[in-house]
Amino acid sequence: MYPILPSFLLNSIAHPHLFTAKRSPFSYNNDTIQEQQACTFLLLNNQLGYGTQSDIDCLRSIKASLEDPLSILASWDFQNMTDEGFICKFIGIDCWHANENRVLNIRLSEMELKGEFPRGLANCTALTGLDLSSNKIYGHIPYDISTILSFVTSLDLSFNNFSGSIPESLGNCLFLNNLNLSNNGLSGQIPSQLGSLSRMRNFCLANNFLSGRVPNITSATRKSYENNSGLCGVPLQRCRLTPSKSVKVGI
Repeated sequence: MYPILPSFLLNSIAHPHLFTAKRSPFSYNNDTIQEQQACTFLLLNNQLGYGTQSDIDCLRSIKASLEDPLSILASWDFQNMTDEGFICKFIGIDCWHANENRVLNIRLSEMELKGEFPRGLANCTALTGLDLSSNKIYGHIPYDISTILSFVTSLDLSFNNFSGSIPESLGNCLFLNNLNLSNNGLSGQIPSQLGSLSRMRNFCLANNFLSGRVPNITSATRKSYENNSGLCGVPLQRCRLTPSKSVKVGI
């Protein structure tokens, strides 16, 4: 169950900081980030408490679960745990505060990381941004991703090897503004639940194997769905009506 949140806190995370990516329309906006972080920090503190040890466990599990041929994550040294905010110095990690082991964003794009989606991310309980784009991550996007990433506002899993369907629970990521699942091997229909994500600003599912009617997502354009030949509906071509079977009456 999701907490009931005051309207001013909901509004504070309606326009979060965005990721910068070469292949993505997402951009990082610093103009209002301090105000947004302050309000969202209060929200997360009130709802989740301090997550220092759990955040450390989160990053440990990511390092353990992914192959790292470039040895980039080898620089994540967990030996000096007496140093406040030591994980905030790790490559690809942004914290809420430099002296607090509380992860805000994880940016691990273009690192040739290989493995399945790290379920240990659930331990990063204050995480709002995840960028695993341009790696070699495979398997299904977890069916319970909304539980793993409860407060995510920006999610970029593009240019990987994900397969299977898009989980319906993604529609329960209520604060999601930016979603990029392009250039994977995803198939099946797009869950209609994604149409309920009213805060969506940037949305891309291009270059997959999706089919069926697209949900009503106001920020979606034709480019959001390009190279998914089985899709139809606004803003794409009209869906064909399924012809009804004629009934023959015997005499």
